[in-house]
Amino acid sequence: MKKLFVYTSILSIIILFVISIEGFLKISTYSIVKDIEKRRILKDTSKYSSLNTVHFLIKYNDGDENIATITGDVLEEHYDEVCNKLECFPKDKNIVIIYNSEDDFRKALKFKNKDLPLGAYYCGTINILSPYMWGDGIENTEEIYRKTGPHIHEFTHLLVDEKTKGNYPMWLTEGISLYMENTIIGFSWDAGKDETSNIGIEELNDNFQGIREEVAYRKSFEIVRDIIDEYGFTGFNLLLDSLGNGKNIKKSVEMSLKVKFKDID
Repeated sequence: MKKLFVYTSILSIIILFVISIEGFLKISTYSIVKDIEKRRILKDTSKYSSLNTVHFLIKYNDGDENIATITGDVLEEHYDEVCNKLECFPKDKNIVIIYNSEDDFRKALKFKNKDLPLGAYYCGTINILSPYMWGDGIENTEEIYRKTGPHIHEFTHLLVDEKTKGNYPMWLTEGISLYMENTIIGFSWDAGKDETSNIGIEELNDNFQGIREEVAYRKSFEIVRDIIDEYGFTGFNLLLDSLGNGKNIKKSVEMSLKVKFKDID
């Protein structure tokens, strides 16, 4: 019986050790991959023109000079607000790349889906498809882009990634990015609004990609909005900090918000 107890204790210690280092290993591995991919993208866009602002390096092609300027203006205008809310101030300039080719955009981000997003955060870079590529005959393209472009959304993704060291679930980063867009530039994600009641946090966390996009995004927004309404950005940032220390999302919720994961929905 004594031997059995010793073996069981050792096994328990090993299991706890594996669980404790799982997040650490994920964070360590991700930082290496992130650096490699960021270097690849910068190399592929090395011939792009550049616009430097206080906190951003914006790379673009001929014809997108105004788009680059608008991007810089919007991001700088709201930089302090976004960074203060998330308590995250990157030490290096943030990279933004504007593509005027769907093929280049797809290649850079390794997209396999037929449909492309208007913007995407990837491995330390904010990537935006030029609004001139969004569709033919769009009037007031530059003004529409200023008011509804993905600039704030993708910058929020960057900060979440920076703060958590890549250790976050999709619903969390999409939810806070939509929340920032809504509260800062007034963009509201209303698609799927009436279809979220039957989706719980467990399903959203475990099967985000399996839920219809509009509904998954809307549900993510609602959960993050409710977390901030209940616990403020103080609680939300404690959650991000816990993830950044290698804890999983369920443990992070329990430690930072003092509730069970299932109860945040």
